[in-house]
Formats: sequence, structure tokens, C-alpha cells
Amino acid sequence: MPIIIPAWLIGAILVAFLGRHRRFGFWGYFFASLLLTPIIGLLMFVAAIPTKADHDKAVRKAQKAQKAAKT
Repeated sequence: MPIIIPAWLIGAILVAFLGRHRRFGFWGYFFASLLLTPIIGLLMFVAAIPTKADHDKAVRKAQKAQKAAKT
């Protein structure tokens, strides 16, 4: 029993860290993972839409890769 609480907290913190640039941010994913489970929080993270900044960053990276492939 004593290992469950620290594992739950560490899981919630890890999910929150992953979600810090997503729609709900660090605190949203942290509290969702803390109240539900870290596994549900991880599923929320996977299903979440990335922020516009993340999308723009991915587009720029893809464009740069295409330019490099052409030359």
C-alpha cells in the first residue's frame, strides 16, 4: 500500500510534464491524472489536440525536411 501513493503521484507528474504544451497544460493534466488515474490522464494526453504553436513547429520541421530532400 505505501508504494501506491508515490507511484500515483509520480505517474501524475509525468503525465503533466508530457502535457505541458497541450490544450490543458501542466496543471490540467496533473489534476486530471491525480483525480482519475495516471493511465486515464495519459489517454487524455494522447487524445488531446496539440496547441497551435506545436502544430506550426511540426509544419516548419516538415517543410525544412522537404527542402533538404530536394537539394
